[in-house]
Amino acid sequence: MKTIKSVSMTILAATLLTVNGASLTAAEPTGELSLLVNDKKLEQPAIRDQQQQTYLVPLRQVAESLGFEVSWNPQIKAAEVKKGALWSYAKPGEDRYPYQRMYKSLGAAPQLFDDRTWVPVAFVEQILRAPVQISGDTLRIASQAEAERETVQKSGSITRIQKDNGKMRILLNGYQRGILLHVTEETKIVTADGKPGTTVDLELGMDIDVVHDSIMALSQPPQTSAREIVIKSKLETADVLGTYGNLEKVEPEDEGAVRITVQGERLTENSFERIQLLVTDKTRIVSTEGNRELTAAELKPEMKVFVYYSPRLTRSAVPQGVAEKIVVEGAETLAEDAPAK
Repeated sequence: MKTIKSVSMTILAATLLTVNGASLTAAEPTGELSLLVNDKKLEQPAIRDQQQQTYLVPLRQVAESLGFEVSWNPQIKAAEVKKGALWSYAKPGEDRYPYQRMYKSLGAAPQLFDDRTWVPVAFVEQILRAPVQISGDTLRIASQAEAERETVQKSGSITRIQKDNGKMRILLNGYQRGILLHVTEETKIVTADGKPGTTVDLELGMDIDVVHDSIMALSQPPQTSAREIVIKSKLETADVLGTYGNLEKVEPEDEGAVRITVQGERLTENSFERIQLLVTDKTRIVSTEGNRELTAAELKPEMKVFVYYSPRLTRSAVPQGVAEKIVVEGAETLAEDAPAK
């Protein structure tokens, strides 16, 4: 299962650290990104820690830019950060961080370079709850107030829906180029004609317009919070089923139709991991890039696809039915590689 994240958050930050005579053994950083906090460039860059497979940011510069107090605790040899009731620390070489009266592991430890302590970006995201975004050669950190001022609009297909303990997350436009959106009580949901809606109205395969926060989590796909969702259209099938996976076979049928075989994972409890579907002239096929309309002739084996179909299926070893909608990942590559007409 792929995952998601929310965006509007409070920010704790980080610190510069000098360990009395201590020398930490760590892999030298490789690669740098410009580091911005609230759109102001910091003197120190974000550095790539190849050994831990993450980016590190300088604690004190980030913390003080966000209004945090930074202090060195000689008893535990760790840098402490504090702002109001928010408190934590980072200790070089130790993947163990105080968080809500507990300790949390982030899969990466702070490092000491040139008498400065650097923390993994996961510390900023998961402990300090600060939105982080990488774009090109820049790593950007924003305060909650800054993040709430900026929004982005996107359109596309709901390719997956996840529900857990009353919380909903929707995947817009697939994994490769899409975005994972947290739908909260604050998310406004309306239909195309302006009628109010709820999370119950959100369904697989729907076409939607979304307004979401501009700051996103460093994950694949990126994660953020949805501010507003406009339902443009839905599939005709009630209780639609879905499968995500590899397009194993594409076989021609009569009158320009094709039959496809998809092997992958179920998108709903009653869906199937392996399915054969007839693609007709009524099947809508779109890409995850720009919602570009495709034809059945553009479907090729080994493509990654989301397929949506009716529960009315054969009871054969591999269930068979009719595809109502297909969402193709990476379809723009086909357009670039296609021969000129």
